[in-house]
Amino acid sequence: MSECTTLESEPQTSSMRRWLAVLSLACGTFILVNTEFLPIGLLTPIAHALGVSEGQAGWAIMLPGLVAALAAPLLMLFSRRLNRRTLLLILSGSIIVSNAIAMFAHSFPVLLLGRFILGFGVGGFWAFAIPAGRRMVSEAQGARAISLISAGVAVGTVAGVPAGAFIGELFGWRMAFTMNTVLAVAVFIYQWFALPSLPAKNSLGLGSLLTVAKIKGVRRGLMIGVFMASAQFSAYTYLEPWLRFQVKLSASDISLLLMCYGVAGLIGTFLTEVTVREFGVRRAFLGNVLLLALSVLIASQVSSSVAAASTLVILWGLAFGALPVCLNIWIYQASPAMFESGSALMVCVFQIALACGAFFGGVLADTQGTAAAFILGGVLALLACVSIFVSHPQQSRVTGQ
Repeated sequence: MSECTTLESEPQTSSMRRWLAVLSLACGTFILVNTEFLPIGLLTPIAHALGVSEGQAGWAIMLPGLVAALAAPLLMLFSRRLNRRTLLLILSGSIIVSNAIAMFAHSFPVLLLGRFILGFGVGGFWAFAIPAGRRMVSEAQGARAISLISAGVAVGTVAGVPAGAFIGELFGWRMAFTMNTVLAVAVFIYQWFALPSLPAKNSLGLGSLLTVAKIKGVRRGLMIGVFMASAQFSAYTYLEPWLRFQVKLSASDISLLLMCYGVAGLIGTFLTEVTVREFGVRRAFLGNVLLLALSVLIASQVSSSVAAASTLVILWGLAFGALPVCLNIWIYQASPAMFESGSALMVCVFQIALACGAFFGGVLADTQGTAAAFILGGVLALLACVSIFVSHPQQSRVTGQ
């Protein structure tokens, strides 16, 4: 089969084909984010339909993160010699199954079952997609490949969360998951034909994970990822209830603002390649995390002003769009030769932090109000700023990364 030909062994393979393969991975991150964060735009209707509070409904965001944290290193250990094309297709299939279960869920535990399955797709796809994408392009184009694959996050936010909220308002939250299932099938088919064979380069084991964890730059990157992810999702998970009940926006206005958030995130994602090249990953990272911290903290205090709240949400999206790219480039610069192992560890700690942020943000949202969850997010983002300020991925900058 032509789609199974190893690109790395074919010097004459067209650049277009390579980038179409990378684009298929970007589509994978798009549908992944669509699925993982879809409940954020539907938190209130899901909670009401399944008889739980908004804070409890946040478990639909938290559970995939917890499972993904375990799945990333476990998949790394138990798929040592498995062709990465096959593995990525299996993980994309799990996203289809998760959406289908959510589509028919008539109780909260059944919904959580689908989200549990999603966790394996989240952990595995994040761990393997970006290293696979780098393998399909030249070294000089590596940062661009990371940006393109990470752009699926922003596009998923643009098309997923706001569109899901809008569809949920018109046709019910199940229809949002139904349409997401159809999209997941389409992405799977695209990947089937676009992805080349990518044999595992090394037989990775527990030793490789422990080795990469000992690298100073990687450890610092993981620490930054913990603060960054917990900051984002302690606040972002409860953005829809905050906009609905604190800012007093209508459902259509919420959808529009969430779309603006996603568009800003997409802009931030593609600007990152330029800012990292001009200022280095450390300064680009620091600037965007600081913008995230200030946006979330100020937003928690200005819910009475629709204009101010909307502006801050857009700035928030611009900042967060850049952060996954910065974190991946940081980990790559710290250990280029062991990027796949470093990526698995990054997914592990990122998803644990995501889950913890969503959980503790939910506790605050239920007991103190959504503004309290925003304050927690802002404080954690400031801790991420401090971590970046005192850290560096490596002693000397890698040109072009």
